[in-house]
Amino acid sequence: MARDTEEEAGMQWDSVKMAADYDDMTARIVPGMEYFYGAVTDAIPKHSVRVLELGCGTGILTARIRSIHPEAAVICIDSSEAMLAVARQKTELESVIMIMGDIREPWPAGPYDAVVSSFCFPALESHEQQTVLRRAYRALRPGGVCITGCVVRPPTADEEQCQLARWETFMQDAGLDPEEAQRQRASWDGARERIPTPDGFREMLEAAGFSEIRCPYHRGLYAVFIGIR
Repeated sequence: MARDTEEEAGMQWDSVKMAADYDDMTARIVPGMEYFYGAVTDAIPKHSVRVLELGCGTGILTARIRSIHPEAAVICIDSSEAMLAVARQKTELESVIMIMGDIREPWPAGPYDAVVSSFCFPALESHEQQTVLRRAYRALRPGGVCITGCVVRPPTADEEQCQLARWETFMQDAGLDPEEAQRQRASWDGARERIPTPDGFREMLEAAGFSEIRCPYHRGLYAVFIGIR
């Protein structure tokens, strides 16, 4: 899952050590990471002028956005000063505007060509997720896209346990520290009620106002959803 609330994660996300290790750790947690992030960046419209990223962390996705859309103005919001400090050290992100703040608070005014996020939704309550998606809809220009890379809960208990077992095997094979792997597994249980099923996420996008919804990537517990205004 990569990120979660501090209370359930059992550690401070806004810590220098966690931020320093985050990029390497994410590669050992997210199966098919390049394909996952590729599905997000591929969905950003060509010739985008303004892109807003919610919960940018250390800029893993941000760097990919900049490499594909170097002319776009990219604005990022994250609540962790330690994570932002790592992002600010990356030379490829020098022109990115980085704001320390809560994505539930007001954003810089739109309109935007794309509002993107990855892995920040499990930290929000279900009603807060819905509020963020509604705000994203309003912040987009006509034809703009809301792109959410997230974890999704399988629709049945048996499938959920199967996918969780596969995920744990991936983390083990990827060489993730066993203690961190255990924490990641525990974080799923702690956030489970806030993790929507694929159909549940589609319903939230529809309720936010999006009539055209796509899911270009869904592998195991990870998916990318696109809502087009």
